[in-house]
Amino acid sequence: MDRIRVVLFSEVNSKLGSPFLSMLHGHPQVDLVAVVTSPHGKRCSYFTDDPEQVDLVTQGAALGVPVLRPASVNRPEFVEELEGYEADYFVVANFQQILRERLLSLPRVTAVNFHPSPLPAFAGLAPFYWMIREGATESAVSAIEMAPVLDSGDLIMQHQVPLTGRETALDLRTAQERANVLMLLELIPQLAARSYRPIAQDPALRSYFGRPSDDDLRLDLRAPLAVVDRHVRAGYRSPGAWTADEAGRRVRILSADPEPAGAPDRAPVPGLVVHGERGRVFVGCADGWLEVLTTECDGREVAPARTGQLPDGALLAQPPTPPPAPSVPGPVPVSVPVPAS
Repeated sequence: MDRIRVVLFSEVNSKLGSPFLSMLHGHPQVDLVAVVTSPHGKRCSYFTDDPEQVDLVTQGAALGVPVLRPASVNRPEFVEELEGYEADYFVVANFQQILRERLLSLPRVTAVNFHPSPLPAFAGLAPFYWMIREGATESAVSAIEMAPVLDSGDLIMQHQVPLTGRETALDLRTAQERANVLMLLELIPQLAARSYRPIAQDPALRSYFGRPSDDDLRLDLRAPLAVVDRHVRAGYRSPGAWTADEAGRRVRILSADPEPAGAPDRAPVPGLVVHGERGRVFVGCADGWLEVLTTECDGREVAPARTGQLPDGALLAQPPTPPPAPSVPGPVPVSVPVPAS
């Protein structure tokens, strides 16, 4: 049986790239001929604060797989170098450089990207953040043939990822990593046999998001409880959703309860901090009281009563009210039908 020749692209500290590297190296139908990863000094921000770290350079060296670290994968000299590996497939798993057309033309068969969303919805960066923030009710991971327009290629396979509605972005990211590993295991025989059947994405269902900005992470406590809760869960664990006290000092709220028993028995004032019994801390939102369960202090996740960041009676500052957004066709879907894999 001829084995398919594969080049893996992933970030050096990727929690998705590490199991992909192991699986591709050990699979009897695959010859993993090289790993392309981050240049020296670059790390993917998704994983920098994880307590357990991975290193694809060390892992690849231990397995005897060549590890390539170009400053830019699209430089002509690197494209020429990679052409010498005569890959049948590129497998892209959490790699944050964009592969241009010349590079995408190198594989004998195709380049396959594993994306953590139910494409065509939530294309772009950090979909696990945006899916939680936007209140998505369904999730999936997608394997697609790569195209010059980011995350627009034909669908090869999708696996559903069930949601409970209480996930943090970290919970969803972790579940999607596991689902992508299982999808790779299912897909390898189809890649080897070239038996997969690509399906074009429906552009009418496409939504695209960029990297979350600092303003995206700022809480607006004038919003309803459900919205504020989603924004807190979307920011967890790093960098964390934030608000500011009256002096302008940032407070990162890491976890909260939007339906707390024993909340203050009075009308909420958005941004007002009220202390309850046994060190409980509540903050007013548009339609109720949010209990702040943990905040960040010196890099640690702690109960807010222990830090003094949210003193009783404080009024948290709200972001400026943005101007009305222009009307744009094509609303972002929050419930996406996912085809069977």
